[in-house]
Amino acid sequence: MSSAPRRTCIGCRRVAPPGELVRVACRPDGSLAVGRHHPGRGAWLCPSPTCFESAVRRRAFGRALRTDLTGDQLALVRGKLFA
Repeated sequence: MSSAPRRTCIGCRRVAPPGELVRVACRPDGSLAVGRHHPGRGAWLCPSPTCFESAVRRRAFGRALRTDLTGDQLALVRGKLFA
């Protein structure tokens, strides 16, 4: 018997079903995309500014996506999530 898939928020480390979290993906061309169906390596995040800021402060995006991110890239993701 298999259980429903679970993901971990990179900000607060809360485990939740994918429907409760937002996926940030690093596309093959290096750009970032917000959404569950984009190709590339992904990181899951609660849809709250607190979790986003915690993930930025802990540098969790870079570790989860296995790439170095610029402040401009993070600002773009912040805008897409909380616009």
